[in-house]
Amino acid sequence: MNDSPDTLEATHRLKAQTAHLSVISNTGLVLMKFAVGFALGSVSIISEAIHSSMDLLAAVIAFFSVKKSAEPPDAGHSFGHGKFEDISGLVEAVLILVAALVIIIEAALRLISGDWQEFDQTFLFAGIAVMGISVLANWYVSSRLMKVARMTESIALESDAWHLRTDIYTSLGVFVGLVLIHFTGLVIPRPAHRHRGRDW
Repeated sequence: MNDSPDTLEATHRLKAQTAHLSVISNTGLVLMKFAVGFALGSVSIISEAIHSSMDLLAAVIAFFSVKKSAEPPDAGHSFGHGKFEDISGLVEAVLILVAALVIIIEAALRLISGDWQEFDQTFLFAGIAVMGISVLANWYVSSRLMKVARMTESIALESDAWHLRTDIYTSLGVFVGLVLIHFTGLVIPRPAHRHRGRDW
């Protein structure tokens, strides 16, 4: 790789622009998933919104790490700020595990307690659309991140790309589930039980 000042500046700019794309994409997906998830009463979509929130946090971390790594060496960092990207990669790996644990615990508690919202099929098509958009958006952005990461040897962008690729598979699973509900009409009704003297 050519290490001339102009080339380095172009590389840093490309990395920052790509990381910014991930932030914008994840922000939109988080808002859409939470809105449709609560409208549908779908634990799976709400869990996906939580997952995307972790993706957004990871994207923000990646964005600031590539911006920080572009800073020139100083008195405290005589070899530059490249280590910020390494730290970013580690943090993103931890976030993937945290997101998985939050989703598993939330789903397990709902299944055990039977405390979930009634599934409102009025917004079913909106749910299918949002999950479809999520799959396509994350596929595009993760592919872009991975391409630039390999071009620039950026561990922060590569970590963000892998983070989004896990979201592709989970979103695809929810998408398939919603499509099956549409064609079969099968849902698990909320169990009727009494809680503190009230019908639920």
